[in-house]
Amino acid sequence: MSVPSPRVPGLRQFLPFLLLDVVCPYLTYRYLQRYHPGIPQALALVLSGVFPALANLISIARSRSLDIIGVIVLLGLLVGAASILLGGNPRLALVRESFVTGALAIVCLASLVAGPRPLLFYVGRDFSTGHNPARIAEFNRLWQRPGAPHVFRVMTAAWGVGWIVEVALKVLIVFSLTIPQALLIGPIESGVITALLILWTMRYVRGVRRRAEAARAARSAF
Repeated sequence: MSVPSPRVPGLRQFLPFLLLDVVCPYLTYRYLQRYHPGIPQALALVLSGVFPALANLISIARSRSLDIIGVIVLLGLLVGAASILLGGNPRLALVRESFVTGALAIVCLASLVAGPRPLLFYVGRDFSTGHNPARIAEFNRLWQRPGAPHVFRVMTAAWGVGWIVEVALKVLIVFSLTIPQALLIGPIESGVITALLILWTMRYVRGVRRRAEAARAARSAF
């Protein structure tokens, strides 16, 4: 059974993440707090999230599609804006993406027992096909191959648990550290968890392929 491998960002893709998701939000927050002290902390944090949101909007405009990471960032910005209306708690603004990530974790685990296919099947299709109809149809046929449902269910369970860990660590960071520290460390923690999940997924898929190839070789030997 062949499952497309996830794409791992290289160094060139990782540097924009550091710039737009870590450095720019931190510098924006520090600038607003120093030179515009009248701005509430929660609003300053939401404004600092404009940079990662802008990066995702540019990506959406280029690809003319919305991937799951873009959904997390953009919905997180909306959640952060809503936190201002609900009292302006800066800690809630800091964990804005984690509300969405937590919801996705629940959807991941729920899709294992409800729904026609687990969530990672649709995520993998989104990342692998570029929304090309022919490639989507080819990817959909993967589900009919022996062992494919099990593979996608294992990946979905792993990502669901991984996202729960990410949310728990983010909450711990936000409520244990100062706001500037959390603003720096929080995105890095999220990026590391995501990178580890991608690397695990690649290793798992390669293992599935090797076992499938070994099985085919054993059958052809008889």
